[in-house]
Amino acid sequence: MSQKKFEELFESYLQNKLSDAEKQQMMKIIQQGAYDDFLKEKIQNLLEKEVVTEVMDKKQSDDILNYILSKPQNEPKVVELNPKRRRKVIFQSLFAAASIALLIALGNSLFFKEKTVLPTAPETPEVIAQNTLIDFSGKQLVRLPDGSTVLLNDNSTLKYDQSSFDSKTREVTLTGEAFFDIKHNAAKPFIVHTGKIQTKVLGTAFNINAQNSSDNIEVTVSRGKVQVGDVEKVYGVITPNQQIKVNKSTLSFEQNNVSAAIVTEWKSNYLILDDINMAEAVSLIAQKYKVQIFISNEKIKNCRITASFLNEEDLDHVLKVISSVIETEYRYNKAGAVILDGKGCE
Repeated sequence: MSQKKFEELFESYLQNKLSDAEKQQMMKIIQQGAYDDFLKEKIQNLLEKEVVTEVMDKKQSDDILNYILSKPQNEPKVVELNPKRRRKVIFQSLFAAASIALLIALGNSLFFKEKTVLPTAPETPEVIAQNTLIDFSGKQLVRLPDGSTVLLNDNSTLKYDQSSFDSKTREVTLTGEAFFDIKHNAAKPFIVHTGKIQTKVLGTAFNINAQNSSDNIEVTVSRGKVQVGDVEKVYGVITPNQQIKVNKSTLSFEQNNVSAAIVTEWKSNYLILDDINMAEAVSLIAQKYKVQIFISNEKIKNCRITASFLNEEDLDHVLKVISSVIETEYRYNKAGAVILDGKGCE
């Protein structure tokens, strides 16, 4: 992306004119580090003019802070799929922290240069308690620290304690509905808490429906093996296309054979491109929008893309975001098929 286009994108972000997918695109470009100088100068100017709070509101600074702090430096750089995630850490000055964290994460020293300052009386540092509980709410794709992913449905929340996650076990708490795709780790079981019910796996894909409107909790397996029970006993171990349904009040349960594809049909409304190459992405897009897509340059297939579209975005919106991220162009031929042009990736 050219400098001019990025500057326009960032200005639109400050004015709250970007869609969720466009915000994701901007966050990925920021972490790539190509526009550090522009960001330093931009935020420096805002700070000097003392108009920061008028131009960049609390949510915007919170989004940037969450995005930067949520990724360990030694992990691959990926697009966070929804900036609504909130990290419950207390900061006395949220925007100042966000600005500094952003530019430090980009590998720069921000504005701290040697200056002559008058000595000041020492102050007793204030101790700020930190809440290590991280929570996500609303439909989004969540990438956990161990590489597992959780696709949340509407009106759902997922929580975990970052100080204890991935110690002896990997534990999260779910309300609502979610589809889990868990990285295998025989030494650290993955446990989902839904009320009194515990779902325990080592590495598998499964769906849990624990909506408040239902009297039951339903655990359905798509891949692998899942153990369902409570603190006192195990109800059963289920495999693909099997389901255990537990009554929330009585804890009575039943096990049935079901179609996991039908149970997880709610996922079909979402388009998830989770660090895949463009050949795979094109196949998913073509299938969802029932359109033919041709790639003019084979090297485009080598490009990798990470993005999610969770609000029933139309085809043109999806193609614009992807084209911007991997620097391609798209057009329609006379038959209505999509043609992707560009230099591609090595």
